[in-house]
Amino acid sequence: MSTYKLAIAVHNHQPIGNFQAIFDEAHRRSYQPFLELVRQHPAIRLSLHQSGILWEWQKKAHPEFFRLVGELVDRGQVELLTGGFYEPILVAIPERDVLGQIARLSGYLNDHFETTPQGLWLAERVWEPHLPRPLAQSGVRYLPIDDTHFLQAGFEESQLSGPYVTEHEGHAITLLPIRKRLRYLVPFGEPQEIIDFLKRDADRHPDGLAVYADDGEKFGIWPHTFAHCYEEGWLQRFFEAIEQNRDWLEVVPLADAARLTPLGRAYLPSASYAEMKQWSMPAPAILQYDQFESGLKESGQFDRFSQFVGGGHWRGFLTKYEEANLLHKKMLAVSAQLDSFLRAHPERTTEVSAARDRLYAGQCNCGYWHGIFGGLYLPHIRQALYSALIEAEALIDDLSGADGVRIDCRDYDADGSDEVLVDTQAFSAVFRPRHGAALVHLGLRRHHFDVTDTLTRRREAYHLQVDSAVVGSGRKRTRTIHDRILAKEPGLGQLLTDDWYLKRCFVDHFFTNDVDFDRFRSNRFGEEGDFIIEPFEYREGPDPDAVTFVRNGHLWRPGGIIPLCLTKRFSFGSSTDEILVSYELVCPEGYSASVLFGVENNFNFQAGHAEDRFVLIDGIRPDNSYLDGCGAHLTVERVALVDHYRCLGVSLVFDRPAELWRLPLWTVSQSDGGFERVYQGTTLVSVYRLKITSEPVRITQRLAAGGLAAIGVASATVRSA
Repeated sequence: MSTYKLAIAVHNHQPIGNFQAIFDEAHRRSYQPFLELVRQHPAIRLSLHQSGILWEWQKKAHPEFFRLVGELVDRGQVELLTGGFYEPILVAIPERDVLGQIARLSGYLNDHFETTPQGLWLAERVWEPHLPRPLAQSGVRYLPIDDTHFLQAGFEESQLSGPYVTEHEGHAITLLPIRKRLRYLVPFGEPQEIIDFLKRDADRHPDGLAVYADDGEKFGIWPHTFAHCYEEGWLQRFFEAIEQNRDWLEVVPLADAARLTPLGRAYLPSASYAEMKQWSMPAPAILQYDQFESGLKESGQFDRFSQFVGGGHWRGFLTKYEEANLLHKKMLAVSAQLDSFLRAHPERTTEVSAARDRLYAGQCNCGYWHGIFGGLYLPHIRQALYSALIEAEALIDDLSGADGVRIDCRDYDADGSDEVLVDTQAFSAVFRPRHGAALVHLGLRRHHFDVTDTLTRRREAYHLQVDSAVVGSGRKRTRTIHDRILAKEPGLGQLLTDDWYLKRCFVDHFFTNDVDFDRFRSNRFGEEGDFIIEPFEYREGPDPDAVTFVRNGHLWRPGGIIPLCLTKRFSFGSSTDEILVSYELVCPEGYSASVLFGVENNFNFQAGHAEDRFVLIDGIRPDNSYLDGCGAHLTVERVALVDHYRCLGVSLVFDRPAELWRLPLWTVSQSDGGFERVYQGTTLVSVYRLKITSEPVRITQRLAAGGLAAIGVASATVRSA
């Protein structure tokens, strides 16, 4: 009698930088109980993938888990899958790093479990047609991939009852179509509903195959799923239902599924799962997508034509979010730096192992995109990536003996215009002359920290649902997180706003006369200058340790246009923790203007409301001194953001008293628990009332960033107002 096969694969992962409490909760409520229940059901054979990040944590925190996995592997009940060790999106990293990441995880599994994996988990199932080459070169023979990919290539759902072969340049691998219907039924449908779905497919394809492959966190860590899967016994009932149908249904790991006779060839388009492709689009496109999809459903045409509703492309996140692109290009630059060093010094391969590890860690995918989970919107996830990349960069420089102030001019962020990069022993800095000559990245090389890792506020498509979201946990019935509309607190809609420029450093404002702190805080303020996002000219020399930017711009006033030249120079030292920033403002002969000039800086130390992180104004803690506090302060000469948790800080010293506006950057994002506010940094604006004539007006600010001593703050208690 023919036996229909259900192939099961479970993927477990936690990103670098995630809180240890989340690691522990996920292990205790999902990873451990799931495999313990699998052990009680020998007929349940499946594939397991875990990122190297998670394996390493469990090795230290829960060595007994390794013994459990080893037992199941020895029994032939669990097959281990490889992948990128630090769970990168493979198409987003250089191919040399694809090979290295997979080799590292495969080697790790061989060392600890004496198994050579031939199947691979593709992070977020992001596929591009060139992947068969590096995968085959890494020893990968097969992988599960969404039916969405096949359907968009023109396949019918009825054709996805077995494996297919694809290739690139003759490098062939086997593809196993994941059934989306199963992803939504497990564990949210009744076990009998799943059995009925499989039985209908088995009646059509008696020798066929259905593949279920999805996140292990669905079994215990998603909202209400621990009670659903274990306390209420859903997973036990599911396994029992499978066992009761063993006369026609066999549960197998992916390795067994890949050995079935292929149904044919398949060449798939660039794709991911359907939700990811939708999230990658700009907000207006998402709303149009939803409208189009709803129209198909209302007309009864969705089932017939949904395969042609394609959505976007994972790389769209690098266009949608400038912060994701800057992080990605930092990663590419570090990878190129390491590759260049090894080409010049092939005999020093072992010496770069620590730098390579930090590079790979900085490729962990979660901070590069945003969907139902925080991802890019979570500062601790982004900062962990920056920390790893800055450390890798510093390690390579140490090996190469680089010193002094190094200035480079190239198209760093792939926008068609050159950026200016400055590297010293203390800093890695990136300026964007084309966009206001802003400082968009400042990494602290000695401390492996990026003080400019902020997130610009922008409208998201899901923000339309914020006001209608239910505050709290909502209904207790277990549902897929894609269907939940919850909020963690009321009033989040009041935080929604849209910034029209990147919230980084040394952003130059010429405010209209009616702008004050409250107008700026409301994000409804007028600008009369054309300097914030307009191009500056980069000028070299005469100081070899300085970069200078000049713009001949304008003040646009009702009474006429006033030309104004703004020059700003950033002077570095080879090892100092300070940058001297010099401004010069001048009008041509015959012109003058009274201006409200503001220099905006945005810094992030992650925790907005923590006792060990606060603001100092002229050495004193003001009222509401938390980093998420607001205030307007007159005649300020010095401001500092202090992070006692890391013993880090940043300070600005003004050569003339300025009015200071400070306020937090709040975003509203979606997560598995509902809409939530997230602190993304503190905005500091130094405001000057100036009379600009043909005689240059000069302003200097001294930026210090690094350890507390470097910014002039003692580690002891600081005076309060």
